[in-house]
Amino acid sequence: MTPPHESHPTDDVLYQWGTEELTARAQRKFVELFRDAPGKVLEVGCGKGIVLGIFKDFGVPAYGIDLSQTTVEYCLKKGLEAVYGDILSHIRAVPDNSLGGIFCAHVIEHMQPVEVIEFFHQSSRVLKEAGILLIITPNAQDLRTTERFWLDITHVRPYPRKLLHFLLSKEGFSEITSTNDREPARNILERAAKTFLRLWFMGYLFTGDLVVTAKR
Repeated sequence: MTPPHESHPTDDVLYQWGTEELTARAQRKFVELFRDAPGKVLEVGCGKGIVLGIFKDFGVPAYGIDLSQTTVEYCLKKGLEAVYGDILSHIRAVPDNSLGGIFCAHVIEHMQPVEVIEFFHQSSRVLKEAGILLIITPNAQDLRTTERFWLDITHVRPYPRKLLHFLLSKEGFSEITSTNDREPARNILERAAKTFLRLWFMGYLFTGDLVVTAKR
């Protein structure tokens, strides 16, 4: 498995896709979903701790895991809780019914199918009742995903909405919902152009990331 923040030659390139400010603004609304989490929240692929910082601001106990020693140390210097390691090895060691939530943004597309299935299985085991698993991943329905997805050499495959719903339901998750997280337009002209193109391509363009939530 090669998570997005594992140390490799493309690290510098991958971090140029967005600033910390833009990432924080985009993720804040998802962190809101964990305000009443029944326990500690685990962020998979915590990177530089942008989302962990939001959890801290909201007063939600959380910690992260990442395969980049550099970013884990960065988190620790910011006063955030983070551990270095592989998500599957880590989550297998987590006790049953011990976590209140799992936040997983842009990680599963870096995992092999058998790893995703195992991740969902272990997530179901470690989450408390009413615990939330949140997945954010590139939307396979967006026509732009075809090229943009493969620009990241560490991507393994996209995971479509129907497949994720099936895999999660098979592991006993309930209240499985999914939405599209569209990028906000910078101005009215861009908004109008995206709306026109979205209609022209029958909704298969500018869909935004796929966001799937499921409760234990």
